Amino acid sequence: MLRDDSPEATVARLETACQEVFRALEKGGQTADHIHDIASWKPGADLHFYRHMTRRDAMEELKQLNPELEDDDDLGLAMSGLILHLPQDIIRVWHTADIKIPKPTTEAKLKFVSQIPERVIPLIGDDELNLGLDEIVTTPPRKNHVILQWTAEGSTIMRFDLVRPTGVKGGQVAVDWREHLLGRYTQVEDLQYRRRDDKTGTEETEAQ
Repeated sequence: MLRDDSPEATVARLETACQEVFRALEKGGQTADHIHDIASWKPGADLHFYRHMTRRDAMEELKQLNPELEDDDDLGLAMSGLILHLPQDIIRVWHTADIKIPKPTTEAKLKFVSQIPERVIPLIGDDELNLGLDEIVTTPPRKNHVILQWTAEGSTIMRFDLVRPTGVKGGQVAVDWREHLLGRYTQVEDLQYRRRDDKTGTEETEAQ
């Protein structure tokens, strides 16, 4: 059996999970809006609150996916510690203000972003490798690691990308491929962020 880690195959495998994460993030932003309305607070003064409120609400919304939350995760701000373990892939949900993904600072997180570039990876099971040698022991293949990178302005999601990392280069995460998923779930357009992405996307590619 072969596992295809191309962007097309990965997005197809993860379509439902990605959509559920997006809807959970949206609901979290709406919850943050509601709390500010009740308290008559100014949202601009509570940017971190928005991210953490989104994280908290999303954890409740995503219970059916059995999310794992790492309290000591230092990859960034809200949602960086939310990890979804799926049959062939592991998704880390990560909020960034910029298209560049900063270098993780712990060994576990560095290991997560370090993998070979896209290829068709053979999945070898116990019944697929039998050369008559008892000493041969097959090991489970490593899952495909991807990042759901999102950016929000207040409660509005401005970026929602599925990214396959391949290590670290130039002080940031090197990207194998990036798929923009925002248009699949919303018609939101933002020219300011689009211009920034065009510029930084070039820088990101050059840094790899």
